[in-house]
Amino acid sequence: MRVKGKIVVLTGAASGIGRSTAILFAREGAIQVLSDINEEGLKKTYEMIEEGKDRTTIMKVDVKNPEEVKNMIDITIEKHRRIDVLIVNAGVVRVGPVETFPDEDYDLLIDVNLKGTHYTCKYAVPYFKKQKSGSIITLASVAAHIGQVAHGNYCSTKAGVLGYTRALALDLAPYNVRVNSVSPGATDTPMLQSDVAKQARDRSVTYEEIKKEFEQEGVMGRWATPEEIASGILFLATEESSYMTGADIRLDGGWTTQ
Repeated sequence: MRVKGKIVVLTGAASGIGRSTAILFAREGAIQVLSDINEEGLKKTYEMIEEGKDRTTIMKVDVKNPEEVKNMIDITIEKHRRIDVLIVNAGVVRVGPVETFPDEDYDLLIDVNLKGTHYTCKYAVPYFKKQKSGSIITLASVAAHIGQVAHGNYCSTKAGVLGYTRALALDLAPYNVRVNSVSPGATDTPMLQSDVAKQARDRSVTYEEIKKEFEQEGVMGRWATPEEIASGILFLATEESSYMTGADIRLDGGWTTQ
């Protein structure tokens, strides 16, 4: 068990990469606090955990709301006295041409992807500094590294997560706290599926045609599974990555190598 007894806080645990990460970390012995705005999805994740339900707490949290995020961190500290691993996974995607992109959609991207990342780190950092240990893992994206058609607004928020992560790594290095990110490529999650479906509607083509385009972006010719991304997150949570900070793991099927 690679994270046995570690106190892990994970946002965005109701589906996709977050759900697979929660299941993997439970199997690897973690004591977890799982959160999401989607309460039904969060309960489903909890039900899917076969090993470690007794080590798992779930909480409905909207990362756009700083008070709810602070409450999650405070409850974790009150119950467990520390946080060993913080996985900042909550995120949303909205796509479309910049000239017609709705302001409310851009506000949502900024509020969840950027400010949600900030709030989650902000309220945990004092505890990390005090204990002088720990690992913070953010979820960037292949979109933080390259441009994508009709993704300008989304790309900008994920590039912001990448910059935030690197800067925070410098701030926390003196406290023996590591901060790294994972950049998934096309991953078979509800978020990507909704992205593909919208592009198919907007371009009046089939879902399978857009899916094929995404598959061909990488050199492996397929989408990742959420479990494959979860494995990269697990690596950053363990001592196996003890000399890594300010780094980004691109789990993108070779997308950015071309």
